[in-house]
Amino acid sequence: MRNIKTYRNIDEYIQKKIDKIPFLSHIKVTKEFYLLSFFAFLFFIIFLRLFWLQIFNHSYYEDLLSRQHVSQSFLKAKRGNIFAYDKSGKPVQLTENITMYNIFVDPKFVWDKPRFIQLLTPVIYSHLCEMYGMKQITKENCIKNLEIYTKKEILPKEPEFFYYWSGIVTTWYREHDRTWHYDKIEQVLTWFTKQIAYWLIRDQLDKMIQPWIRTKNYLWFFTNQAFLQELESKNLDYISIESDNYVYIIPKKIASISREIWPLKSLLTKYWYISQYNNLENYFEEQENRYVKLASDANPMIAQSIKNLKIEYYRERNRDKIPLLHWLWLEPYTKRYYEYWSFLSNILWMVDKNWNSFYGIEQYFDTELRGKDGKIIWRSSSWVGNVWANDFQIENVVDGDDIYLTIDIGIQKEIESITKKYQEQFRADSVSILVFDPFEWTLKASANYPSFDPNDYNSTYQLRPLWWDDRYIIDDLTYLDVPVYINTWWNYRLATTIERADNTIPKYIAKNIYWPRVFVDKNIAMPYEPWSIFKAFTVWIGIDLDEINMYDFYQDTNKVEVWPYTIKNADPDNCGWYNSFLHAFVYSCNVGMVRIAYGDWSGNIFGIGKESFYNYLDKFWFGKLTNIELAGESEWFVENSSTVALSRYLNNSFGQGLLTTPLQVAAGYAPLINWWYYLKPTIIKWIFDKKNDTYIENQKQILNQILKPETSEILKEALFKVLNQNPELWPITYVEWYNLWGKSWTSQISYKWKYQQWIWWTNASFVWIITKDDPKYVVIIQIRRPRSSIWWWQTAGKVFWDIAKFLVNYSLMVK
Repeated sequence: MRNIKTYRNIDEYIQKKIDKIPFLSHIKVTKEFYLLSFFAFLFFIIFLRLFWLQIFNHSYYEDLLSRQHVSQSFLKAKRGNIFAYDKSGKPVQLTENITMYNIFVDPKFVWDKPRFIQLLTPVIYSHLCEMYGMKQITKENCIKNLEIYTKKEILPKEPEFFYYWSGIVTTWYREHDRTWHYDKIEQVLTWFTKQIAYWLIRDQLDKMIQPWIRTKNYLWFFTNQAFLQELESKNLDYISIESDNYVYIIPKKIASISREIWPLKSLLTKYWYISQYNNLENYFEEQENRYVKLASDANPMIAQSIKNLKIEYYRERNRDKIPLLHWLWLEPYTKRYYEYWSFLSNILWMVDKNWNSFYGIEQYFDTELRGKDGKIIWRSSSWVGNVWANDFQIENVVDGDDIYLTIDIGIQKEIESITKKYQEQFRADSVSILVFDPFEWTLKASANYPSFDPNDYNSTYQLRPLWWDDRYIIDDLTYLDVPVYINTWWNYRLATTIERADNTIPKYIAKNIYWPRVFVDKNIAMPYEPWSIFKAFTVWIGIDLDEINMYDFYQDTNKVEVWPYTIKNADPDNCGWYNSFLHAFVYSCNVGMVRIAYGDWSGNIFGIGKESFYNYLDKFWFGKLTNIELAGESEWFVENSSTVALSRYLNNSFGQGLLTTPLQVAAGYAPLINWWYYLKPTIIKWIFDKKNDTYIENQKQILNQILKPETSEILKEALFKVLNQNPELWPITYVEWYNLWGKSWTSQISYKWKYQQWIWWTNASFVWIITKDDPKYVVIIQIRRPRSSIWWWQTAGKVFWDIAKFLVNYSLMVK
């Protein structure tokens, strides 16, 4: 049996083990031995830790040290501006970066509040009642601004009435005397004076300038999205992120400052913000409110008034020799301002308050317009401040480039006026007009109505009650696509078709009726079936391939059977029997286009064939982005020759079953005039490079040759005859002394696989060239869902007449 050794205690056991090691045998296990062993072990742990920090994590802590002793200041680049040209060739600035101001005060140091309020009241009045922001103010708007500022009701408020459906209104609507209401408003406007306004402003200032404890402390307005996302992911209870970028600390939710400050402090250090906070701990404590905003969006003139006040009353001091207005301050910020409001808004688009760009020129050239921010970096010490003057690193600011458009302001102004006039007259969803220069391949004008004001884009989303005057929106089914909203549990949502007709539910509509649809540029982004204006392309292809001659004859039976469909002529009286292809083009005969595309049974016409047809459409750039310099363009849809069905192919030959934009159609017509080539459409004339102080001219880009020269000449003559040989068109399109070319039609809208034939189910289109003898412009008119008539000559024809007369005269003026 194995011998088992026993020990009296642990000391004896350790001593035996040590004795077996020759160079340690002289050591005796005592209390001193244990103490020395403990410190040796502790030293070993510290050594390992230092080795890990200084060797393995050296680069991390060196970077951290650098951040703590390196400060930097950012220099903001100025956003470039956008220009267009007037008829004299002079550039006109369309955008501006303006400095606006918040007016604020530290209430703790207002030592004579009555006098302070007396001096400030006239300035606040000017801000609210003379020029609010950059807008001139009427007396009624002045009172409305005062109501918001003072939170007091001054103008009589009309009760909130609703029109429910089918003649049913709010019970007391018919008893309400609206004349009495408007008379009361007039009375208020009559007796309301500047002195009353002063009294209201003084009373409100007295309430505002009060010391109080803040419930949250403002940390900063952060634009770094990576920082904000990481901060949000930490789920810190005491952090509040408001309006996407404003970060606040809520002191009441902090249990221990020393423990809870570290997650935020490490994040601020990681993103180089920590140098802005010498005493971050102060933000975690409840503080007196030292910032009272007295007014916002004050323009530079108001800001100058504040500066003049501070200078003028500089001698009014307290016993500590502090001027009365010393703690009245201006907080500047920059915003994008569009000097002509809604003018060219569908081209320019907008930049929001956070300097995010949306669509149009602003988004397409955002990088060029934004420029490059600069910064100053220097080393600093908590003891001696900045270290070495030559240790500064400076990255210079590069301001954004200026963009010069090809838009002609004279034409743009006129067509915007025309779109507004006829959209209201035809009660259409929208009216769009595009004017294109086929020689330079430049956009000269582009307008949509309804439109929007980029200075006040948020108003597009504002709702109001659906009134008696708006009853047609829910009673008339042709307005079914106009958004109607209902309020459920304090949230607004779109009403269903059943809810629109529910006579018990209050309903709301957008102030502009059409809501965000006004943001869509119909000329580059919204599709439509071009119908007869597309027949020109089928004829061009047939002639260019030598498949037809304009004076070749074909038999027109007014219909073509393509199982299970039947293609018919819209005008059987003018299209039936034996006709030339010129006749088919002039009178828009669908069967004639089918014969060009597919041939006939006689063998005299073989047809151009699917492959050739879609190959040409590809050359005309249909179904593809034109790549004009506007963000938000859409390519829409054209079939492929390998997959298209015969019936769809034949439909495509006269403009049905495919989707295009007005810009694509205008660019497709341009090769007729521009020597048969297809170029890249553009809206840019110059770009001024601020960095190199040079103008960069936009160069033409030839993409391909489409037509033979002789084809172009034949089609020019054919388009002229469309307007001059058709007795139904000539009276509408005749402009004395001038010859025009063009093509028009009313296209029906497809719904549930069927083309509808009633009011509101059509789009009216017109494309023409001004003029035949001296062509300058390709013009596209598009009227979406007019409710006054289904026929183009009663809608697009009237618009054509106004524009044609204007452009003919304008061309003479700018020669």
